[in-house]
Formats: sequence, C-alpha cells, structure tokens
Amino acid sequence: MRLLAVSGSLRSQSTNTRLIKAASQLAPEGTTIDVSACPGRLPLFTPDIEASSVPEVNVWCGEVKAANGLILSFPEYAGGYPGALKNAFDWLVATDAHVEKPFMILSTSDRSRLARDSFTKVLCTMSGICVEEATVTVPLLGTDLSVEEILQDEELRQPLANAIQRFIAAISAG
Repeated sequence: MRLLAVSGSLRSQSTNTRLIKAASQLAPEGTTIDVSACPGRLPLFTPDIEASSVPEVNVWCGEVKAANGLILSFPEYAGGYPGALKNAFDWLVATDAHVEKPFMILSTSDRSRLARDSFTKVLCTMSGICVEEATVTVPLLGTDLSVEEILQDEELRQPLANAIQRFIAAISAG
C-alpha cells in the first residue's frame, strides 16, 4: 500500500508538516507513506493551461494517482483552508488522479474544524472518499515539538498510529 501525505502549510516550521512527517514514520510493514512537496511548487491554476504541459503539475498528478490514499494536514486561515492546498487540488480537476481516492485529515487543533469541514466538502465534490474514522486531531497547537518528539510522546503517537491503521483498514476493505 502506498499513501501520500500532503501538508497544506507552506510555512518552513509548520506544525502540520511536522505532523505528516511523524505520520510517515508510522507506516506499518507493507505500507509506504511518501510526503509530497508539490503543493508549494505549483503555479496558480488556470484552465487555459493544459496540466500535462507543466512539469510540476505532472509530478503532482502522478503522486496523487499512484497513491492508494491521501493523508492531509492543514491549518485554518481566517475560517478557511490554505489557498496553496486548494490550488493543488484544482490542478487535479481535469484528471482522474483524485477520482474515488480515499483521504483522511490530521488536525493539529480542534480550532481548524471550519477549514476541515469545508475542504472535506471540496474533496468529496471532486469524487474523493472521506474516511471519517481515520480523521483525528493531534493537539500540537502552540507547541514546537519536533517530529522525533511527537513520535516519542505516547499520547500523541498512539492516536496518530491508530488513525493510520484505521485508514489502511478502510482502504483495504475497499
């Protein structure tokens, strides 16, 4: 099984990015979790540009298409999700890369519920499949914990590992 982890934050010391990097290290045997760097490298979406003509977009579409499921984590900005994340998924609209793709959302705070609910609606509109039982909040807001510290803290690590297991089980059950 191959999963793709995507952070919606472009901030260099992003809590969301640290969370998906921690998640990527919790892949059980037989599963690979790759972390995408594509969303921050994509040009602004416009339907006037053919997606296949932009190398960065080709890489992004290939990553999503090759994955059995997506692990997403993103902050909430002014009640919404980050523009770079929406831009990345806009590039997928004219492709089949995201069709029937399971996804889960990792939050670093319950305060991001508006963004989480709104982006879930966007992805479901794009024929994505939300695996709600794998969506979890790992309370990292206001911390500067490293990936290693997240993994060493059993109260943070265990819910994250359990969510990944539930996600894999849901994908496998298909």
